[in-house]
Amino acid sequence: RRAIFDFLNPYLEAAHLLDLYSGTGSYLFEAVSRGVLSATGVERERRLAEAVNREAARVGVGDRLRCRCGDVFAVVPEMHARGERFHIITMAPPQYQGLIDETLRLLVAHPVSEPGGLIVCQHDTKEDIVVPDAAFEIEQCRTYGNTTFTILRA
Repeated sequence: RRAIFDFLNPYLEAAHLLDLYSGTGSYLFEAVSRGVLSATGVERERRLAEAVNREAARVGVGDRLRCRCGDVFAVVPEMHARGERFHIITMAPPQYQGLIDETLRLLVAHPVSEPGGLIVCQHDTKEDIVVPDAAFEIEQCRTYGNTTFTILRA
């Protein structure tokens, strides 16, 4: 996480970040600690989303960090319909289920990325992903052990 946020650091100031499949919210807290204007998470597991929100309030960042409880495939279209846009989108879905490919298709159909925004996909190095060429350019891939971060530009 530290290495990828070191890469993202120049893009974080004045940015709005969306973290899909938030889990424990580690990307959200890291982003807020590095100066994003807002960090919004989407997590299907209610207990995890509530825990992230409680911790954000406890450490005094609840005004800039929130985690929505819901399915990514329902929440992203809602965000799109409301005109919500993000400078950086991160995702680390459960592996080997094709969720990165499905989520990228979702982001094409319901764009919530600012033009030129970054999308960071964390996946196992052995897992191939399919990037919709018309919507995203591969900025770079960074591999750390068995984890790869594919960084796309909208």
